[in-house]
This record gives sequence, C-alpha cells and structure tokens, in this order.
Amino acid sequence: MKPHDDLAPESELQTLRDIAVHRPVIEQAKGMVMLSNVVDEHAAFTVLREISQRTNTKLYDVAAVIVATGSNTTADLDDEAAAAVLTQAREAGLGGPFAELENFESDQS
Repeated sequence: MKPHDDLAPESELQTLRDIAVHRPVIEQAKGMVMLSNVVDEHAAFTVLREISQRTNTKLYDVAAVIVATGSNTTADLDDEAAAAVLTQAREAGLGGPFAELENFESDQS
C-alpha cells in the first residue's frame, strides 16, 4: 500500500482495517478460481478483478459470491448483483457450482 500524504490517519487506519477484513475472502476466492480453472494466483486475481469491473461490483463482494457459491453457503449481496457476478463467472469459464445460478441463495431472500 502506497502512503498518501493527504490521507488522514483515521482514514488510513480504516483502509488498513478494511484490507485486513476483506483479504481472507479474496484469497479464498482466488483459491477457488485457481482450482476450477487450473490457473496461477495472478490469473485467478485477474479473473476476479475483471468480474468486478464488468459487474461494477466491489472486488470483496465478487469474492464473497464466489466463496459462498463454491462452498454452498450464503453471501450478503442482493440477488441481482449475485446473478450478475455468477453470469460473469460462467463467462470467465468457471464451472462446477458457479455454472448454476440456482446454487446461490442470498441472505436477502
């Protein structure tokens, strides 16, 4: 993380806390993409980042949907956003549980 002179210490601390909270889910999602696509870590992160950009969804939320779908659990994201993420995941070539939207249930249901 590059230090920013114009960033208040409280804001910088919150950014670091967010990274600490979100990193494990992103790493889990990367691992799932690596396994399902037989790609390296860099390529898996690229897939997640591209899905995030195409769906205009935060990377953490994309990762949460991937992890929830791959582990048959739930994520706290509305159905429309989750469907968009899973559509992009299918287009990226993720198979298995990512191929079927019916496998995803959000906490919003």
